[in-house]
Amino acid sequence: MADVDRETVARLKRGDDDAYIRVVRALKDPVFRFALRLCRDRDTAEDITQQTFLAVWESIRSFEGRSRFTTWVFGIAYRQYLTVRRWDMQSPDTVPLQEWHQDDDALDPGSAVVDADQRDRLRRAVYVLPDPYREVVCLVYLQELTCRETAEVLSVPIGTVKSRMSCALRLLRERLRGSEVVHNDEREAENTKA
Repeated sequence: MADVDRETVARLKRGDDDAYIRVVRALKDPVFRFALRLCRDRDTAEDITQQTFLAVWESIRSFEGRSRFTTWVFGIAYRQYLTVRRWDMQSPDTVPLQEWHQDDDALDPGSAVVDADQRDRLRRAVYVLPDPYREVVCLVYLQELTCRETAEVLSVPIGTVKSRMSCALRLLRERLRGSEVVHNDEREAENTKA
């Protein structure tokens, strides 16, 4: 994913409407896909995307350039998601899997047929990951942020990102091998009930 150039950011900081339009055009789809993968609801993802770009416009002067501009924008999108999640927790069982965005256009027809089952299994496995793990997988693998940038977006230490990624990959490997995995928190809850 390409970052927005410094000149566009500088113009945006000066209140240039054309720069804002460029930013929205460049980042609207990646932010929407990120929000959709987090909240699993198309309408909510659209709301998060709109709120994100409104917040970008309103708070652009606070962007100091210590991170990539896109990292800063994804941080805003993530905080918008957390706000929505506090108000309305979504159930993972209610989301149709076809709402997971995929770039099938980029695949040739032969590989699309061969890989369709694997992509579907992976998509399902990612969808059922606990939120902290799914968030890290989406940012690192789907939005192509570094672990350091992911830590900035999530406001957690880089070690936490690496730990969550390790757990997420372990859970995905186990699930894709066909074994049902119960998350540690769920195991502990079951043990306390017994």
